[in-house]
Formats: sequence, C-alpha cells, structure tokens
Amino acid sequence: MTLHIVHLYKRWRGMGKSLGVVSADDLADVQELLSEAEFQLWCAMAVADQVHTLQVLRIFERLEPNAQRFDKCAALLHDVAKAISPMGRMERSLATLGSFRRERWRWYRRHEDMGVNALLKVGSHQRTIDLVRRSAQDEVALHLYAADDSV
Repeated sequence: MTLHIVHLYKRWRGMGKSLGVVSADDLADVQELLSEAEFQLWCAMAVADQVHTLQVLRIFERLEPNAQRFDKCAALLHDVAKAISPMGRMERSLATLGSFRRERWRWYRRHEDMGVNALLKVGSHQRTIDLVRRSAQDEVALHLYAADDSV
C-alpha cells in the first residue's frame, strides 16, 4: 500500500511538468503491439497518460529485453481505465494525495480493477489482464510493476 501511495505521489508531482508527445514512431509501436480494440482503448486515454504508458514500456523493455508481447501490452494498458475516469486532471491530483473517502476518489484508487473489466470486454490476453490486475508475481511481472512505480 505504501508503494502504491508513493507511486501516485510521483504521478501527481509529474502532472505539472511537460506532458510530452506521442511521436509517429511511438504510435506505430503501440499499434503493432495492441489488438485493434486495445488500441482504441489506448487512444481514448489522455496524452499525458499515453506518454506515461510509453515511459513505462521503455523502462520495462530495458529491464526485460525478452519480454513477451502480452507483457508489453500490459505496460501500455495498465492505466486504461483512466480514459473513462469520472475525474478531471485536477481531481485526480487531489485524489492522489487527499482523503479517499469520497466515492469519486475511491474510484481512482480502484482504476486497475476497472481497467481489467475493460480489457475483459475487448478480449485481451489473460496474461495482460493478470499483469494489469497486478496478480502475477513472477520476475517479469515484478519488473513491469517496478517500471510503472518508477515514473
């Protein structure tokens, strides 16, 4: 739980910085990895969240150069539920650091579960779903979680 809060704090702190861009090469890489339905989910994410997922993917690829396609898909889709978030960027910032008693803010803390539901609906591979749920605990999975928690 403490690591999760630290991760959310890092994300909150980074929200005020340059959002970055998704290059044509990045977009081609994403489209090559994801199914059409997964790609549509990814495209629905805010640019800042897309950039974050690409950062996670690049770090993960350095940690796991032989990662399988479905592992890489999880790097790109781990925050996919934020695309359907009922909260704007400022509220997400407040939810990251504030009280989680409000229902909308509790939703933010459960976004991985909501992402899993979205991935189930589009027929994502079970490995991708397990990684997004953070239920896999093998070495590759731990490297993915470390990559996400680092940015």
